[in-house]
Amino acid sequence: MNIPADEQIMSLAKEVLAFAGHDYTPEQLTEIPKILATKNKYWWCVDMQLWDMMPEVYVEPFEFYSNGHKVPVKDIADQVKRASTVCDDSMVPIHMGHNPIVQFTGEKTARVLTRLNDYHTYKDDDSTYEGWAFYVDDFVKCDDGVWRIQTLRLTYRKILGALRTQG
Repeated sequence: MNIPADEQIMSLAKEVLAFAGHDYTPEQLTEIPKILATKNKYWWCVDMQLWDMMPEVYVEPFEFYSNGHKVPVKDIADQVKRASTVCDDSMVPIHMGHNPIVQFTGEKTARVLTRLNDYHTYKDDDSTYEGWAFYVDDFVKCDDGVWRIQTLRLTYRKILGALRTQG
């Protein structure tokens, strides 16, 4: 199934792409690996189903958009519960992020464009669900010096198979 990209997320992606290739300050260059490590930790938490560690990647107030629709999330615990429902114990999830571009939007804020390929195998029958998407996420550097995700924006472009959710 092919899915049209959400226009708002596409617009934000184009802003990040317009920035690509511009110079970073020396200070920003030291922050980029930290920002990307937070995004990678997010995917590892999902794939390893480490729901107790996942809250560490977010900051309040947190927002999540999926294919242009704001997902009602009360707080970080609610977001972790949502993720654990989508990628529950019935599957082996794998998320691969590619081609990240970091755009600093302030001294302690950044926006990151990342390509996603996710591949889920269900344990009961080895059926699979595979998707191609991209994220445009907002990050905040917190008082403890750690970058955390404040806004997740995900838009799928292609899906093969069916995602099954319980509950």
